[in-house]
Amino acid sequence: MSARSSTRLAGPLSPNGLGDVLANGRRGSTATRRLFLSAAVICIFGLPLALTLSPSAGSSPSALFASMSGWFKENSEDRADERLQVAATSALGGRSGTVIIMDPQTGRIRAVVNSKVAFEESFRPGSTIKPLTALAALRSGIIAEGSESLCREKFAHEEFHTTCSHPRDLPPLNPTEAIAYSCNYYFGKVGERVTESSFNSTLGDFGFGKKSGINRSTESAGKLLRSAWRPQSAMGEGDYLQTTPIQLINAYSTLINGGRLFSPRSANAKGFVPNLQTDLAISAEHRALILKGMRGAIRYGTAESAGLYSLPIYTFGKTGTATEINGFRMQGWFVGFASELTAGASGQTEGSELAPDKAKLAVLVFLSRGHGAEAAGVARPIFAAYADAETQRKGDMETRGTGHPVTRELTDSPRLRVPASPRRDPSASFVRVQLRAENVTRAMPLEDYVRGVVAAEGSTETEVEALKALAIASRTYALKNIHRHARDGYDFCTSTHCQRYRAADLGSTDDVSSDVIEAVEKTRGEVLLGSDAQVADSYFSASCGGATANLAALWGGTAPPHLRGVRDEDCASEPHANWTDTIPQAQLLKALNSDARTSVGNRLEGVRVLRSDASGRAESIVLEGDRRLTVKGWDFKIIVGRALGWNLLKSSRFTVERVGSNFVFRGSGFGHGLGLCQEGAHVMAQRGASYRQILARYFPGTDVGGMVAAMPPHSAERLGLSVPGSSFLLRGYASPERQSLLEDRKGQPPERRSISALCGGRAAESAAEPRASADLLWNDAGGFEFTKARRVTGNSRLLRVAPRRTLSSEHFRVNYPATINQREVEVLLSFLQSSRRSLIARVTAAGVTPQFPALEIFINETTGDFVGRTRQPPWAAAATQNNRIELQPLATLKRRRILETTLRHELVHTVVDVLGRGRTPRWLAEGLALHYADEGRLIARYEPRKRMAVEEIEAQLAGATSSGEMKTAYAAAYREVKRLISGEGETNVWRRVAR
Repeated sequence: MSARSSTRLAGPLSPNGLGDVLANGRRGSTATRRLFLSAAVICIFGLPLALTLSPSAGSSPSALFASMSGWFKENSEDRADERLQVAATSALGGRSGTVIIMDPQTGRIRAVVNSKVAFEESFRPGSTIKPLTALAALRSGIIAEGSESLCREKFAHEEFHTTCSHPRDLPPLNPTEAIAYSCNYYFGKVGERVTESSFNSTLGDFGFGKKSGINRSTESAGKLLRSAWRPQSAMGEGDYLQTTPIQLINAYSTLINGGRLFSPRSANAKGFVPNLQTDLAISAEHRALILKGMRGAIRYGTAESAGLYSLPIYTFGKTGTATEINGFRMQGWFVGFASELTAGASGQTEGSELAPDKAKLAVLVFLSRGHGAEAAGVARPIFAAYADAETQRKGDMETRGTGHPVTRELTDSPRLRVPASPRRDPSASFVRVQLRAENVTRAMPLEDYVRGVVAAEGSTETEVEALKALAIASRTYALKNIHRHARDGYDFCTSTHCQRYRAADLGSTDDVSSDVIEAVEKTRGEVLLGSDAQVADSYFSASCGGATANLAALWGGTAPPHLRGVRDEDCASEPHANWTDTIPQAQLLKALNSDARTSVGNRLEGVRVLRSDASGRAESIVLEGDRRLTVKGWDFKIIVGRALGWNLLKSSRFTVERVGSNFVFRGSGFGHGLGLCQEGAHVMAQRGASYRQILARYFPGTDVGGMVAAMPPHSAERLGLSVPGSSFLLRGYASPERQSLLEDRKGQPPERRSISALCGGRAAESAAEPRASADLLWNDAGGFEFTKARRVTGNSRLLRVAPRRTLSSEHFRVNYPATINQREVEVLLSFLQSSRRSLIARVTAAGVTPQFPALEIFINETTGDFVGRTRQPPWAAAATQNNRIELQPLATLKRRRILETTLRHELVHTVVDVLGRGRTPRWLAEGLALHYADEGRLIARYEPRKRMAVEEIEAQLAGATSSGEMKTAYAAAYREVKRLISGEGETNVWRRVAR
């Protein structure tokens, strides 16, 4: 073959064909061998062989590879585009909406799903406009980096009303945090101050209100009005601004890349030339502030639940939820970016990744029915595919450059599920912790979290064996309660509501003592195992005062054998063995009147312990005043502590007497007294006891063992650990052992919604639990059906959660099993909307305007799911807490013909909680709910023969031990409310609630 001749290899070669090529290469000349070797290499890379190779006399494999470098780059990027297109199409699935993937540095569109929606239709942008609102306000000097504003939760202007969805206990927010949490109040106030001209000018610069210039014959220009400004326009609501998805992602890309506004182009990578429209001047400080807010949205804000932070790339973005134009459905947006994959980008660095030239991928997701957080969830598999492709590409480049394979180790991910492996160390798994002081959520290894808890809760402990016992108790609690704050987007807070935590530098003994480090490390992976060989319930407190508490007597429910209380003489010599608190009558009266459960009126005559449990703790307390009330001992302790300080009434193990104008409380212990007594453990360790002996003392019948085999199912699934498939209950699946435990709960009272470690360590702080309400399965004919959860058999090592779907209207979002027909859910939404309107009309007639929040309706697939999620008994039909209503299976409620009444009942609870600010007595709330739901006919047969006092009704509603007792209390509450309505009229009863 001459130097001027060429050979063309077309199409992929078969294995035999490749063998023929190699054989011919061995027989031919040197140049021919080089040619065939190069062809074989291309075959092995799996690239399309439509390439002409012309070997010259002096060619070599390295020269040949160099000549092919441009071809590799262009074709590998086009192949990456194909993979992104597949990922985007799969992620959106059958949902209505669009996905756009763009190169933010050039404006080249790499993939698009549903191009008509992407380019030709315009929508309200919702909260995705807030970063650009912030830019306009920063440019105008209305806000600055240090500007802070305390969120008042609700924002209203004329007829527009909105409520913030972020946590309510946040400190004043700066612009970065306001973007991360998407605070409506903050941006509503900005909208009141920013001028229309400055807002309009900023948005016009970024391409809103005009066509983007994409190479497509039809494109919408969207809408950017003049002289129609309203404060809500700053939040992307109203008719002032409508944007196409391509306009929005192009504007964001301009902000991210430092100001270069491109005309977007649908094109292949090969030969692409960017079309720059203009170069905007953007302050580096303003840009950095906004991008940090977008990073915050991923880490701890509105997009945190999508898990983007756990990917091995640096991501940042913004969610948005808007009301459909001329409609009632919610529409979801997410615009996100991925920066160049660097060694430290696995969710831990915050520096150079925000530089203008670092962003390599832009992704927009728009859902015509959904919320912003859902759109972020759709984007996650797209970013994951990009991360995988980048990792592979870099590995291939390094391999080709050196001739040797390169091994890359990626940081462990807290949410990215990995294959089950018996060699994986579960203690290296991650938990998410909300740090209150810094107001950020951090993902950290479980053992780091345990070390921080032991450093905080055992800060004064000097005995290593006692610290080891504390470490195991803390680790066990963490694994048992891994989803404690799931609805808030993290696992644990850092107060005594969960476990106190102190961020500690492992290498500094100033932050954490060497004893703490040793105790945590030497017990690494060890937990308490119950008699069923699963992770046990675990609690600890500073001091039990001579006897640990019985969980059932303290908080209700059923106590496992190891939490029924033990005698403890070892803490008798410790600081909290005895204490006396003297509280003036006026102070105690004020404290008691701060809570509806203990509000005795204008005078307080007496406080008396009516009944104590076997451990000496006050179980029931009688209050004498204008009203005579009975309250649980633990509730009394919490109410007084919250009002007067947690160093008063250090436990519920006390007696009380009145001395003149004072009430004198004499008691022992500090905290709830459940489980491990830290002061007793200290004395045992001093006397030579090992940590195993200490734990055996306070948790009788338990063992210490490794945590993989005993992992609670939800923990194992979230942490991605190896779980034996036949031993656990995952949502929708149950083992015989677990099913038996659930069956044993028939007729038992609902457990306290949060069985927390209140005042659980050597600190005196608490967090009040939001109150939960529940309706009953009225038509149970004396019993209830416990829906058997499905069981997986065989050798499956990871049980799968049944798929779920969501469907939204203007004020409701229904989360339901995929087994339910969508038409049924649409009918349900229609009923909810009409019931909401009816209820608001009745309340408004009383001269009260309710701020009805948006609600989530969660339909459980089985009764077992309902019990496990809500901790309500199986005879409850529904449970409401905050803005979420949990329902029994839809088929169960329909079969009993109580679906509509149950929904109306729970809607009333939502309104009552808002109007009464959580202080409405239970009997009044339940009676009103029964009245509005028209459930009187269902409960008539349970009405007690003798009229009950409202104090008795209140006590029975709080502490019923069977469905019969609860129904009697409901019937009595209904009778009292009907008496009120007959005497005062319904409007006056609603006014009572609102007072």
